[in-house]
Amino acid sequence: MVDVRHHPNKAARPGGGAGEDPSLPMRAYLAFAVGAVMLVGLFWLTWRSQFAAPPGYLFDTPSQPVEAAYCLAVARGVAPGATGGGYLGEAHDFWLQRVRDFGGDLAGTLTLGEKLLGDHLGTQRGAVRLWLIEAMDACSNRALNYGAHFAAFD
Repeated sequence: MVDVRHHPNKAARPGGGAGEDPSLPMRAYLAFAVGAVMLVGLFWLTWRSQFAAPPGYLFDTPSQPVEAAYCLAVARGVAPGATGGGYLGEAHDFWLQRVRDFGGDLAGTLTLGEKLLGDHLGTQRGAVRLWLIEAMDACSNRALNYGAHFAAFD
């Protein structure tokens, strides 16, 4: 039998000196544990942050029905009379149906949406049309969040 402690190649190997433990040092285990805890903590914070605050409504509208009426007013402002086919018509129909689905005072909600849009347009200087197009973009993104599907983009 060969005596491994006094083998001639033992000294040539790195870390092969007498008395060294071949297992990982305690610092490696500690670093792994700290990293795992930090990773779990980041996942937990990411998961928890989705419940941090209720979603806000576009353009500082006070409620979802008024937000829908505001976006309907934006769609009407971008393309007056647009109903039926096409992207603007689909957006118009989506927001109109959303206002109807909330029920309540339909005329009052629509009037409040139009009034808030008028207030915002009154504060714009110059490129009102450009602002309406950007507002339409924001409303369309919100509509997609609410489950809208625009067939015009298929």
